[in-house]
Amino acid sequence: MIINSINTESITPVEYNHVYDSTLSFRKYRENFDFGLTVDQYYFNKNAKDRKTNYNTQYILSDTHPLSTILELKIPHTKDATRVFTTTIKHDDKFLKTDLDKSLAYVSSSHTLSSSISSTFVDSSEFSNLSSHFFFTFTLTTIGLSSTIQPSLPFEERVIITQEYNSNTYYLTAASATDTAAWFTPYSAVSADIPTFRYNIQDNKLTITNSSPALSTVDGRLCNSGDVFSLSSTDTFLGDAAALSACIFDINRFELTKDYKTLPNSYVKYVSSYNTDTVDLNTSTITEQISNNYFVYSNNYNYFQQKLINVNTVHADLFPLKNQATLHEYYAENNHFNSEPGYLNRVYEKIHAGTNQQTGADKIGLSYNIGTYDIEFKPNKLTYFTTPSSLSPYTVLNIKDSKLQNLGAIAGDNPLMSDKVFKRRMDIKNNNYSHDTDPTYLCSWLSGNQDGETKWVDRYYNPNIKDFNAALSATSYYKVVTAAGAETTETFDVSSSLTFEPNNDYMVYHIGTSDYKNLFDAYDTKYNSASSGAIEYLSHKGVPKTVNQVLNEDEIPLDGETFGRLKTDITGDFSINFWLQTQDNTLPFGYEFLGNYFEEGVGIFNTDLVTPNIILPVENKKTKKKSKLLFLNNDFEVYDEVILMDGVSEVDIKAVGRKDNFSEFYVLGENNIIYVFNSNNNIISKIEDLKDTNAIIEDFEVGEDKLHVLFNPVTSTNNYFTYNFNTNKTNSVVSSLSSDTKGEKGKIVRRNKKTTIYKVDADNGYGNEISFDSNNKAYTVRQDNPNVTGNNINYAQKDSSPLDYTDTNKIQAGYGSGAKVNGVLVDDEDNIIVLHDNNIISILDNNRKIKRTREFCNINNYAFQQTYIDLIYDFEDGVYKKYILLIQEFVDGFRLTKLNDRLKIVSSKKFYGENLVDLKFTKSVTSYYYLQKIGANKKRIKVVLKAKPKYSSSGVIPRVKSTIDFDLTTLNSGYNHFFVNVSMRKGYMELFVNGRSYKKVTFSAGTFALDNVLGTGMYIGAVSTPFYLTLANKLLQPKKYFTNNAKIKGFKLYNKTMTYFDVQAHYNYHLGEKNLIWSYPIGQRTYIDTIDKLSKFSFPEKINNDYKVNINNTGIKDNKLKDKIKDNLNKELKKITPYYDENQEINIT
Repeated sequence: MIINSINTESITPVEYNHVYDSTLSFRKYRENFDFGLTVDQYYFNKNAKDRKTNYNTQYILSDTHPLSTILELKIPHTKDATRVFTTTIKHDDKFLKTDLDKSLAYVSSSHTLSSSISSTFVDSSEFSNLSSHFFFTFTLTTIGLSSTIQPSLPFEERVIITQEYNSNTYYLTAASATDTAAWFTPYSAVSADIPTFRYNIQDNKLTITNSSPALSTVDGRLCNSGDVFSLSSTDTFLGDAAALSACIFDINRFELTKDYKTLPNSYVKYVSSYNTDTVDLNTSTITEQISNNYFVYSNNYNYFQQKLINVNTVHADLFPLKNQATLHEYYAENNHFNSEPGYLNRVYEKIHAGTNQQTGADKIGLSYNIGTYDIEFKPNKLTYFTTPSSLSPYTVLNIKDSKLQNLGAIAGDNPLMSDKVFKRRMDIKNNNYSHDTDPTYLCSWLSGNQDGETKWVDRYYNPNIKDFNAALSATSYYKVVTAAGAETTETFDVSSSLTFEPNNDYMVYHIGTSDYKNLFDAYDTKYNSASSGAIEYLSHKGVPKTVNQVLNEDEIPLDGETFGRLKTDITGDFSINFWLQTQDNTLPFGYEFLGNYFEEGVGIFNTDLVTPNIILPVENKKTKKKSKLLFLNNDFEVYDEVILMDGVSEVDIKAVGRKDNFSEFYVLGENNIIYVFNSNNNIISKIEDLKDTNAIIEDFEVGEDKLHVLFNPVTSTNNYFTYNFNTNKTNSVVSSLSSDTKGEKGKIVRRNKKTTIYKVDADNGYGNEISFDSNNKAYTVRQDNPNVTGNNINYAQKDSSPLDYTDTNKIQAGYGSGAKVNGVLVDDEDNIIVLHDNNIISILDNNRKIKRTREFCNINNYAFQQTYIDLIYDFEDGVYKKYILLIQEFVDGFRLTKLNDRLKIVSSKKFYGENLVDLKFTKSVTSYYYLQKIGANKKRIKVVLKAKPKYSSSGVIPRVKSTIDFDLTTLNSGYNHFFVNVSMRKGYMELFVNGRSYKKVTFSAGTFALDNVLGTGMYIGAVSTPFYLTLANKLLQPKKYFTNNAKIKGFKLYNKTMTYFDVQAHYNYHLGEKNLIWSYPIGQRTYIDTIDKLSKFSFPEKINNDYKVNINNTGIKDNKLKDKIKDNLNKELKKITPYYDENQEINIT
């Protein structure tokens, strides 16, 4: 008899590898037998549900396992320290980054290193975990030391730090000399002399010490020296803790290896985001490492015998099965068996592929057990159903345990507008029913709140006071009442005791579009001021227009010439509902597109960085007094003019202080009286505190809450006059001319409710001596030597300190050192615009690099005559534009020129016979200075409310402004829903975006309850004025400021605030209906899934590898220039084009 021993040596093991992904490894466990055999088993085969062989393919149906039990990643892993690991190197909040695209040449005393790579520390905002620039490989090694170097220490621990680039290995290298930058050297340069460093690593804190040439007292540490990875002398640390901290770095020795071989698989619930097709993660409902059955298969032809190592290799693949799906493949935690997780709806048990034979079934079936059955409840109707004879595992199922709310149930604050359940309460046939036959029971309904919490409650009502319909609509949620009590109790709710019993009859009503429409019809009659027929639709010429309807609601095309308007008598609380359709949310589409905001009221803006007009102080030709204000639109057409009068006397104008286009503006007269004009250009009040004083005025500033007049001399003390718009209070600081004033003057600035004084050039500017960027950094024009009177040498400066002169951050690109700077301006993108030498404009980026410069005709514009710059932001035919306004004074007139961002003249107009008033105290003629200061921006949904109290005990009636600003670019284009609640009684304004509360701002409750905020009506798609006219009418510009490229539907204006669930009703109405799905328990039943086709996931292939480049709208007509551009493009395209791709053609039009 031949005896074969079964042991580890005599059995050839089978090794499973993943057929497609070599980085995946099937997890194994060791199994020991009593007779001495030890083998490796695979977890997917442990307690497998079923195994089959068919068509030369092995099938295994695994037990339920987390994915991490079956598979893991093939990466280095250990709980202890690893000898080789990859990490970032971080100091404070900066990461070490190599510049792999640039090489440097370094010459040491021994050799020259070419193609080496430098490294610097960069801000964490630049860090990317997908960029190899930030990752370094540490190799810990032990080297032997020569006995002559260190007799008592034959070995020493060292570290080698490398980085891979273009298949080359670069080694961190540092010279023996201190205070020099370290660099990364290619292997070809270091050869066998690989640089090593002494190191200390503790709790992921790293210090590195240079070890070249050997141990000595001058060995240096590698440190962050001015963001450069550098070598410093050791002795600098002996008494300097700050210097020592610069040489301690953070690494992540374990984070890149520890646990990263584990494959996560979680069951995650999501909640709706502001975007209708995106979601936010609900971290409170994540189930980590869920279990699934896995179908593992391998083909017999994928066996490979490796005789040298005595292993049979099998290439296998697997996929998870649909354990989380209900019977009809809805995904919700609907499993009712408490011994199993809620997400585990299905458990697969058997493979149906025919018998174990060469051929079998054409398609594979997988049988599974499930304990629920799906029933659909359609919206807008009662669905009648009878429960089955078994509700296993329950005898009786309470509605709170039914999981009925898991798939589409709608909650509300009353039964009328929420999903509800009715139960038969009569004994008929042979059914078992509840003993509760209280006739005052109405239904069980899903109550909810704004936080998304829901609860099933029972509604009871007193039929002597409330009828059935009234009881349905009464609002009450989470209110627990134990009994009806006296007859005065109308309705109340208690935690639901409704049960589902076997073989019983029930009705479910699921809310839908018809219910919302009925609600809106009721609201239209009682609350809606914009109900059918109330809105007048007109063209820009005033011709009546008709609009389409969607779901019985008006859809208004905002096409640049259509708008709607309505009159309303709402006083106090109100709310606004609308759906807005946009084509591209990354582009501005309009100014104020809904509201009546002008001085007061409510307005909803897409872009409020708009300067629709220009106000210029000029001389009155008739009287030669500098008393006239010209009002011009952006086409440089005069639409109004005003003579500043005080009684019967004309008053010379010193300065104009502007707010936005919707607010009052302020004029400082020669008599030092400040005149307040409303938006209709009428004087409404005067501030006379400085009247006829001999104060020497340096500057005039208008802020949101205060007005300032700065006096000479400029000091750090409060040497300025203040008027508070809200309290009507002033101070009385005045001063006279100081002998210390020479080449500098003051500019006073009110920003972010803080007042700051700056020193600027007093001799060479015309009012543009100060500007600010988006980070609130000041840009000023300053004297080179402010102690000399009449000095023409000056400069522009970035990030200027208020009163101290420094030589840092000078803006010098674009003009020579001898140039005379007349003004500086910073636009909304932080470009720096410098006006110099009276008629030259240079544009620089925020890093002070020149972008372009141009000299303009001086039109006899002498050095003593004004040249002034400002910015215009405007819509032209629905397109948002930005222009530089150049004002040039000449003999007997001035010229206005509009320039684009390339300094190309767009339009220009001369005004003969009009003499400009000095603009040195006027910070902006277009209002840009003020708009930039208050944070005006673009591509938003900005809701602005300005209201005033009806009465005031102090006599001061200030308008209080509240703002909610939402970034529209975070939403997808198309239709989005917005709802605004404004409570003048309770003092709040709240914005909802796509059914979710975005922000709520508060103001003084009750103060504005009697204010008629909507007294001037409401405009849709056009900017209104207080006189029932559009802004286009006022500025004499037809079709101007009519919203374009948008639509509004479902507009409603209610005379009350709406609840959260009212907002949800308006949102859900246009979303489309969805069925309510209930997976109710019926006991375990068996079904079969059939696998029709199995496809490998892959990205779609390209049709071919050829491509074309089209460059449109260049304006280039020179064919030689086009050819030159094409040649340069071809050279650059070769650097970035994949190897097998090829450019066929470049077209320039």
